[in-house]
Amino acid sequence: NLRHTAWFPSLSPRCSMMADTTDLELGHRQHGRIVKVDRLVSCRIMQCCCGVVAITAVAMLITVLASIRELGPTEQLLIKDPAGFYVINGPFRDVLITHYGIEHRDGVVLQPEQYAIVKDELSGEFRDIDGPQRFFLGAYDKLERLSNKIVLHKEQYAVLKNGLTGEPRHEAGPQLLHPGIYDTVGEVKLKIVLEKDQYVRLVDEVSGSERVVSGPLTFVPNPLESAPNGTERMLYLDTDLSALVLNRTTGQQHLVTAQGAFAPGPYEEIVELRPLIHVLPHEAVIVRDALGQLAVHSGADGVSGAGMSFFLPPYCKILSMVWSDYSDTDHSRVGKLQVSKIDMRSRHIFFKYEVRTSDNVKLILEGTVFWQITNVTKMIQATPDPEGDVWHHARSALIEAVSNTTLADFMAGFNNIIMESFHRQAADGFYKDRGVILQSMGLTGFDCADAETAKILQEIIQETTNRMNRLTAQQSENDVKAAELSADIQLEKQRTELIRTQSENERLRSQMKGEATGMEMVRGAASFIDGLNESVPSVETRVELYQMHEEMKGRNQDTLNLASGKASLFLTPSDLKLRLDTRSETATSTSPEL
Repeated sequence: NLRHTAWFPSLSPRCSMMADTTDLELGHRQHGRIVKVDRLVSCRIMQCCCGVVAITAVAMLITVLASIRELGPTEQLLIKDPAGFYVINGPFRDVLITHYGIEHRDGVVLQPEQYAIVKDELSGEFRDIDGPQRFFLGAYDKLERLSNKIVLHKEQYAVLKNGLTGEPRHEAGPQLLHPGIYDTVGEVKLKIVLEKDQYVRLVDEVSGSERVVSGPLTFVPNPLESAPNGTERMLYLDTDLSALVLNRTTGQQHLVTAQGAFAPGPYEEIVELRPLIHVLPHEAVIVRDALGQLAVHSGADGVSGAGMSFFLPPYCKILSMVWSDYSDTDHSRVGKLQVSKIDMRSRHIFFKYEVRTSDNVKLILEGTVFWQITNVTKMIQATPDPEGDVWHHARSALIEAVSNTTLADFMAGFNNIIMESFHRQAADGFYKDRGVILQSMGLTGFDCADAETAKILQEIIQETTNRMNRLTAQQSENDVKAAELSADIQLEKQRTELIRTQSENERLRSQMKGEATGMEMVRGAASFIDGLNESVPSVETRVELYQMHEEMKGRNQDTLNLASGKASLFLTPSDLKLRLDTRSETATSTSPEL
């Protein structure tokens, strides 16, 4: 495809004619010299021809020598021919004769991590050249850019956007990413890593659709997806915890009580966590639903009356009431108590009422009222503050009772007055209509509001107290003496019992000893008598011999005792068959008395 252009000079016929005409005219003017002119013209023509040929040869030689081109393996020539550009790629060594523009360009070497974008300026099209390689640009090619590929690790992904269509896309690692011709790399991000107890809510920024991805998982989100809340922990629901979930597409709420890890689904939102409500056997809880209906959950309705528990359903709330608080003795400022669980056990309130007797003595009464809630349904329907109702009704009853008696009568029998007021209140139906009962009412103290009256009352009380103290002291002394007398009687009874026990023990001891001696004597008699079977055949004779043996043995013992000087011998006349006169009273202590 080489094009060679050579130019050879030549003489024009017109030029020759003009020369000849000039010479002829010159010869005519010179007349006789025509022959000489012809010769001179011939010589000059020959000289001119030789000179032109020589110049042309030299020019052609110079042109050929100057047109020798040599290109290396990485070089290129661009010939800008108006009829069409063309290129010559190395390696190349040849003669190139042209009078058009020539551009010397180097080839482009791409490493493995590189790529090039080339634009065809004739058609306006781009093309993508991937490394590693060496390439030459075309005749109308222009190197737009030479870029490095993006290294994406295993935990990374790249965000790309097509500049021609505007479509984004994500490329996940690990890879050596080669972006497309019209791709623009936005940024390199880390993949979303979800642990077993994690989830992420992804929202499409174009359509607004949601999806929820739960772990354990490592993933790349779709283009145009964002996580407004980031990675979130799942909820662990157990027997004591539930979740109230709102579905934003329907606006409905539902309660999730399934045990385990819980992640809300698309378009779902956790409104709140609801713990298990424990109602003890003595408690009650009032629940109000979406329609305003009230339901009472009593712990006494549980299994075997051991209490109950429940989760608060959707659209329901625990009814909370504000009661007056009279648990403090100072009623100058009554507190308010927020009540959500109603205690069904006995409750007490302190009162401090100002009353007047029938003789116009102002008294201040202090005491305690015990009351109890028995019917929660009636209580809700009748009053929002049962404790305040009990306090005020007890006050009006006491004012009425005290106003019908004098101070003296009140001091003499205030307990009876209080009890009559209590029974009258309990039977009037006021408490029953409110689902409560009045258990007791006690007066802990009273005082006069007027200082002078209070002083007189204190003197009366002091005297009454002294009298009661004396009576108590006398009673205590009588009790001590009675206790001493009872103790002495009891002690003597115990001594009598001791003597009887000792006598019985002595009798038993003697009986046992006698039985033992008798058994020993029986065994000795049996041995003696049985031993004489052969020598004395007669039983009567053997018995007589045994009797004589025992008598002799007894006498020997008596003799021994007398000889030792520690015994006295008393004999009867029948024993000795003698008549003795025992006149001697001066006998020694070692001689027997006869």
